[in-house]
Amino acid sequence: MPRSTQYPKSRQHGILVDQVGDETVVYDAERQTAHSLNRLATLVWRHCDGSSSVQELAAKVGPELGTETDETVVEYALDKLASAHLLEESQNGNGDLVTRREALRKVSFTAAAAVTIPVILSIAAPSPGMAESGGSVPPPDPGPD
Repeated sequence: MPRSTQYPKSRQHGILVDQVGDETVVYDAERQTAHSLNRLATLVWRHCDGSSSVQELAAKVGPELGTETDETVVEYALDKLASAHLLEESQNGNGDLVTRREALRKVSFTAAAAVTIPVILSIAAPSPGMAESGGSVPPPDPGPD
């Protein structure tokens, strides 16, 4: 089934969300991974309510960004969100992956292009036990006076 006929839904369970400036930090407690979503990825993720198609998502996100948003860019964001496990599992298919190169080819290279490419940075966070275990280094011995 093409992605454009699907109605993606953002994952809301097992995560903690914090807004930091224009970015959103999403901590996945199940996978102990933190994701930083840029403004476009944040808007797409927040509008994924299970009742909006890719075309409808593009129409919602564009005005909020103050730029025209292409369906290809929204599909790319959805693929990245799915890869980060931030969409409900039923939307995690890999059938219509849109690569960054394809998205860049289809998006005009204007100053707005930097705003229209969704970026999601992910890092593995240590478990509480790992964070408590031997992470500190004792101060150096000052030696004899």
